[in-house]
Amino acid sequence: MAKVTKIQAQKRKGRYNIYLDGKYAFPVAETTLIEFRLMKDVELTDQQVAEIEHRENVNKAYGDAVNYLSYQLRTEKEIKEYLYKKEYHKDAVEFTLEKLRNLHYLDDASYAKSFITDQLRMTANGPKIIEQKLFQKGVPDNIIQDSLFDIDQDVLLENAIEFAKKQARKQKRASFQQMLTKIRQSLYQKGFNSEITNEAIKKLDLEVDEDEELDKLKKMIEKVQHRYDTQAKLINYLMTKGYHYDEIKRVLDANN
Repeated sequence: MAKVTKIQAQKRKGRYNIYLDGKYAFPVAETTLIEFRLMKDVELTDQQVAEIEHRENVNKAYGDAVNYLSYQLRTEKEIKEYLYKKEYHKDAVEFTLEKLRNLHYLDDASYAKSFITDQLRMTANGPKIIEQKLFQKGVPDNIIQDSLFDIDQDVLLENAIEFAKKQARKQKRASFQQMLTKIRQSLYQKGFNSEITNEAIKKLDLEVDEDEELDKLKKMIEKVQHRYDTQAKLINYLMTKGYHYDEIKRVLDANN
């Protein structure tokens, strides 16, 4: 048996230090103090002390989880990893998760919808990238798929178009064909499917300017021709940059 010899209030409101047999034993919250009726001269068995410490651990885990949630929504996986990182035992973690679920503080379906809304509003990410991010955050696949299915396709297309416009501006020095290829690749990399990608590019109404294209080709040849010891190698390189064989040959022949 151990006797409570002192209960000292901490500077933090609602927190107390418990002394047993004249020595500091453990801290408790006010709720734990009341629950176990802790007061001076009360005697505690080893089992009671263990129960109190367990309850305090559980309450502290819950408090930390709520504080972690106060900054932004979290998935169950994120909360679980956060609590284990803080070295709470399994019982405390499972109790906390269950309590948060019951209070609707944890809801992966609501999290997914909110996350998707933010991604569509603040980033250029398409469905595939969003899906990957949700998977990394531990959202179950069935919830991810249901949430992605509800995405407004008009919003998705609008985002793809805006992103495609930016990519087009970045590729002004490239050949027309290479520009289209780069835009398409960028849209795929951002997680847009082929249907949205094709529609976005179509909406840009891009048209080739023959004079501008010829000028770009001439500048490209001037820049790189010294690298190649044969005309065939130079032509192959220029074709990889989106220029057509006939155009390349015509410019090269005119230079000779």
